[in-house]
Amino acid sequence: MKRKSWVILAALLLLTGCAKNIENGVLLLEEEKYEEAIRVFQKDIEKGKHLDEAYRGMGLAHFEMEEYKEAAKALESALKNGAKKGATLYGVLGACYMEQGLYEKTADTYKKALKQEDITDELKQEIEYNLIGVYEKLYDWDNAKKQAEKYAEDYPDDAKADKEVQFLETR
Repeated sequence: MKRKSWVILAALLLLTGCAKNIENGVLLLEEEKYEEAIRVFQKDIEKGKHLDEAYRGMGLAHFEMEEYKEAAKALESALKNGAKKGATLYGVLGACYMEQGLYEKTADTYKKALKQEDITDELKQEIEYNLIGVYEKLYDWDNAKKQAEKYAEDYPDDAKADKEVQFLETR
């Protein structure tokens, strides 16, 4: 997973004319000062201000620190507080669920990411590939095989696709 590119993209999406704490938090994320960023975002959360952006920023910081349970909680709170639903947000949230072994939630969240209008080609390819692994973790060999075949058809130059299809044909 290309963690850094997701976080930077998501952090830049926070800069939509927000308050000073949000801007400072985003700068701290970009500087990889995640604990400081969390403290800055927490200030707005405590004040009840900019909850969508503050929770999203906090979630990204936790994600970068590999604190996936905390990241998922924060990103879920961002969505509950009106954060713009987007492919990157769902992609990061799905990755948090994956790291926690919550494979059903991962699959559902990745499917939401794929339906978003703002999905990039790179993110779409990454999520579609990750879905193969999610289905494998669920021992859902039929869906894993279908996903691998679709992936191989959509991305014929990706050598790992052929390996997945071959592997799944033995299941």
